[in-house]
Amino acid sequence: MSAIHRAKLILAKLRLLRERYAGGVPAYACLTIREFLRSNLLELQQRLTSAHARSGFAQQFTQQTLTWEKDLQHLTSTCQTLVSERSEAEHWTLVFEYTIPRKAKRIDVVLLTQTRILILECKTGLAPIAADEQAQEYALLLHYFHAGSQNRVILPVVVAERVDVRTSVRSTERRAQQVLNFPSLASTWVAPTAFVEWSSLAQILTAIEEDRHAAQLSGVEWSTSAYSPTPTIIEAARQLRTGLKIEDIAKSEASEHEIGAVRHAIQWRIEESRQLSQHSICFLTGVPGSGKTLVGLSLAHLGDASESAIHFMSGNGPLVKVLQENFRRQGIHDGVLASDAGIQAKTLIENIHLFARTYIEAEDQRAPSNRVVIFDEAQRAWNIEQNMKKFKRPKSEPSMILEVMERHDDWAFVLALVGGGQEINTGEAGLEEWGRALIASGKKWTVYASPEVLNGGRSTAGRKLFTQETGLLEVREEPLLHLRTSNRSLRAEDLAEWVNAVLDGDAPRAAKLDISKRFPLLLTRSLNKTRAVLKREAIGSSRCGLVGSSKAARLRAEGLEPDSAFHSEYPWEHWYLSPRGDVRSSYQCEVFATEFEVQGLELDWVGVCWGGDFIWDGQRWNTRNFMPAKSKWQLITNRDREMFRRNAYRVLLTRARQGLVLFIPQGDDADPTRQCRDFDNSADFLLSAGAIRIEDKSK
Repeated sequence: MSAIHRAKLILAKLRLLRERYAGGVPAYACLTIREFLRSNLLELQQRLTSAHARSGFAQQFTQQTLTWEKDLQHLTSTCQTLVSERSEAEHWTLVFEYTIPRKAKRIDVVLLTQTRILILECKTGLAPIAADEQAQEYALLLHYFHAGSQNRVILPVVVAERVDVRTSVRSTERRAQQVLNFPSLASTWVAPTAFVEWSSLAQILTAIEEDRHAAQLSGVEWSTSAYSPTPTIIEAARQLRTGLKIEDIAKSEASEHEIGAVRHAIQWRIEESRQLSQHSICFLTGVPGSGKTLVGLSLAHLGDASESAIHFMSGNGPLVKVLQENFRRQGIHDGVLASDAGIQAKTLIENIHLFARTYIEAEDQRAPSNRVVIFDEAQRAWNIEQNMKKFKRPKSEPSMILEVMERHDDWAFVLALVGGGQEINTGEAGLEEWGRALIASGKKWTVYASPEVLNGGRSTAGRKLFTQETGLLEVREEPLLHLRTSNRSLRAEDLAEWVNAVLDGDAPRAAKLDISKRFPLLLTRSLNKTRAVLKREAIGSSRCGLVGSSKAARLRAEGLEPDSAFHSEYPWEHWYLSPRGDVRSSYQCEVFATEFEVQGLELDWVGVCWGGDFIWDGQRWNTRNFMPAKSKWQLITNRDREMFRRNAYRVLLTRARQGLVLFIPQGDDADPTRQCRDFDNSADFLLSAGAIRIEDKSK
């Protein structure tokens, strides 16, 4: 390597490190109530203004200044009354304008009592009903991601000069709706939003019950406590679009490797490939929900992406469609013309099948415009048989991708994101086909891979990249390229392992993980109860929905449509993106998403609708196909098809972030396709594996 190349690599690495360790300010001010009442309000207002400017706001708008002035006056009156009625309250702490990094927003005021946390969302004039969800969302973010708020009761309060009586009644009714007594539920710690007028706030605060023997919450410790968000892929993509760095968007306290560090390591390999003029491929593996897709999306959003034309690609049609629509909507929100926003979205997120087909069929054999491609769910690339069936091409898709990228004479980089045990359909080549394609390639590729890829681990379902001698390939083993911890399930980093144990038929191993201690893992035999729990527990902006196997044909008897033609035409972008009240959205819990529509994505609360295609017989799982002409189930004996069905349930069971509800139908012995014994056995096994029956937790 020349001295110039070494210097460029060092400078590039320093640039990445500077980007990685950039930080921010958590709050504008933090005062005890005693300190607040002794403060000069004008000086405090100026302090807030200065902090506002330091946070990146070049101008201080008059409206914001007037709002602070009014709120501080109201708050002073409230605190004076509170202390006169409850003297110990002078030790409580007021935190002004606390940052929610993941949302790039700030909470107006956080009030830390002796043991509780109040979120005061201050509104001018009449309190809008929409403030309910905003306050709930803030409370939920603190509950899940803020270390100082863990295992604390959080009370969201919308306070305004006037509150509509109907809003107040609605708030009271919601507070009486909690039906489950389960410590790991967010609703156990986060109260429904209260709407209060400033004139009544002191009375509300005076009545708060406290444990007099508990230690007073420290304002400084609380406000500087670690905040470790793990957003959904859709939320993360939206935040990346606004310019937030991956470190600000997602950092799990449970992760062995911060996914930001993994992103930087891959970015460094891209830079190295550019400087050394080499063709490189990097295999990133991880358990479901560990952040592989987020790493890929963050690379696609790099500031210098135009130079390298980094594109995120997937063969997962619904995923591509949802992410494209997500970016299109974000672009329109940011002021981009609708037509331009659509083009930008389709440029950033591409269908890998169309990419390969376009360049392979090009008569001029031109090189692609981009030198870096990110292939999500790379193990699902098509094999030779599937390519022949679809396009009459006697090549596997991995071979086609490598061939296209090799048209760049100097350098190119492929990032393959590999989800273990998630091949779910006929024609998916698996990890080994990438190894065969690399060995047969006309170029000498440099391969970066985790030990899991090279040796075959649980995250790759035992599959290996290479099953033969690698010849002249340069293969580098890098442990950093495997994400071991699931960040999807916010309080159950072992959920993927629990699912593996369940699908292996090992109930004692699954039960030993004790998942339900921190993560709601519920079971019911009622679809209506499933819907009720999902809708009630998905508080704030949390999203809920039903999922089920594409081969669960007899879910139709439960009122759920499994037909593949129906599913292929359904507007899944609305299912994932549209709000409550839109009948197309997942919130309705009317249409279930199959493994094909949900792979690579997730929901906060998931209801898994168990089908007759995967039934416990008392000793093992039976995978079955439904034969409509004979109105009967047939046992699957083909090893690959049996694996696909098992993997389908692996996908379905690993989509939940906040809680999982397993709906096991009652069955009907009058219907031979829905025997009660089949579902009873399956429910009993899942309960023995650690699921909790909802009926046992109802109040």
